[in-house]
Amino acid sequence: MSLNKLTETPMLSIKELFKSNFKIIYRDKSGFFWTVFMPAGIYIALSLLPINSAIDTNLKYSNYVLPGIIAMTIMQGGIYGLAYWMTDLKARGVIKRFLVTPIKMSELIFSLLASRVIVMIGQVIIITLLGVVFFKASFVGNVISTLILTLLGGGIFLLAGLLISNYATSYQSAAPLTSAIGLPLTFLGNIFYPIEALPDALEKIARFLPITYLADGLRTSYLYAFDFRTILPSIIGLAIWFIILLFITIKIFRLKE
Repeated sequence: MSLNKLTETPMLSIKELFKSNFKIIYRDKSGFFWTVFMPAGIYIALSLLPINSAIDTNLKYSNYVLPGIIAMTIMQGGIYGLAYWMTDLKARGVIKRFLVTPIKMSELIFSLLASRVIVMIGQVIIITLLGVVFFKASFVGNVISTLILTLLGGGIFLLAGLLISNYATSYQSAAPLTSAIGLPLTFLGNIFYPIEALPDALEKIARFLPITYLADGLRTSYLYAFDFRTILPSIIGLAIWFIILLFITIKIFRLKE
């Protein structure tokens, strides 16, 4: 179902909205390629570099950075991917057509988030298989905890993307907002190096960032045997961030031009 037809069809179910949004994502061939395979390329490049982990010289850097790249990919899918997509819909006047249909905003938002979470899960699987098969990276098989972390992290950053799109009216106005949020998270989020290497003030800030909770949780899930007590702090931290952003989104976000 095309986007134009989506805005013209009355009484669409959440399932139909989800299918339509998912089709829009994968039919954009160039966007889908960069969304799915660009993070894999970054992981390959970093894994080929002769870098030892600053935490443990016995831990290959490809092992250390794999969960970090996955966390970064989830973050970018929300802050960059969804924010730019929603802003593009505004610029092309699509939002205006949504506003005159019987579609409930809650149904539209849920379908948007659900379709993009599916893409994120696909990214996690692809990058994990790449690391395990070609770089012998560790994954001890904590599928459930990895899924929980992915869903919480994806929800957080997709909500952040919606909030950015609420204030951006064009790509030019969205770019500074996404960069102002995405770049600090990338370099402070325990993705490429441990936050203990940061200056004390930055380390204290980094410990409470959602990307740090996500990267730490995924790293624990990938490298160590499952122990709910060790992964619980990351899940609690992400859950708190999700509740806060969900509350703000409900209060602030409006589907408007």
